[in-house]
Amino acid sequence: MERFYDIDQNRLIYVGKAATEQFWDEHWQTDDFQRVAKANPNSWVAKISERYLPKGSRILEGGCGSANHVYALHKRGFEIIGLDYAPKTVSLLNETVPELDIRLGDVRDLPFEDQFFDGYWSLGVIEHFWDGYNNIAEEIKRVLRPKGILFLTFPAMSDIRIWKVKTGKYALWQDGNQKPEDFYQFALSPERTEAFFTELGFTLEFKQGWDGLKGFKDEIPQIHSPLQKLYDSHNLFARVIKKIFNESFSNWLGHSCLLILRKQ
Repeated sequence: MERFYDIDQNRLIYVGKAATEQFWDEHWQTDDFQRVAKANPNSWVAKISERYLPKGSRILEGGCGSANHVYALHKRGFEIIGLDYAPKTVSLLNETVPELDIRLGDVRDLPFEDQFFDGYWSLGVIEHFWDGYNNIAEEIKRVLRPKGILFLTFPAMSDIRIWKVKTGKYALWQDGNQKPEDFYQFALSPERTEAFFTELGFTLEFKQGWDGLKGFKDEIPQIHSPLQKLYDSHNLFARVIKKIFNESFSNWLGHSCLLILRKQ
């Protein structure tokens, strides 16, 4: 995956794999959707949701992928709907985990009434659209009730990425607004993203860098391979290291940013 720095928008452009419906169907492909969906019933998504929303609250995860967070929220007593636009993935989830409410749809045109949800999770979704996330954000605002909570994550311009920009570690993007055929995602400015949602009518409740270990391994190529093995592992040692990185280093090394915003 190649990365370029876009000076005008203060973001990274990732090029190498087009994030199409087919790509996501292949990405989420597994021989055991039920096992994957139920792998982490105590996910951090469920724990954070409980801090801001009471049990029984109606939540949408827009872009739910393998539905593991949908399952965790379901087990914690939330009324959760998962929506994704990868058709094979949605079909297989409906077959193998029928107790979950997983629907085919587009986050840019949600099939729900106004003010239908108490909460909305968007986990690494808004960065995959070359034309921006304006219409996604408008739909989020439309379907959330007043005082509803948006939980938003996206790859971010962390301190280490800003340092790499200043020291010329990324090639500059030279093609203006021309979309590459194999565009994958952006790493976005947390400040610009926060400002956009504030102007749209949200207030910030919480902000934090996220996934420090991934940010570290992705930005330090000399140690990428051993850290990738650690990142992919789920043993106790790996979980402890991930926890340390997430709690201690994510604000300057984090791959992503977590914004929790309340609709006014």
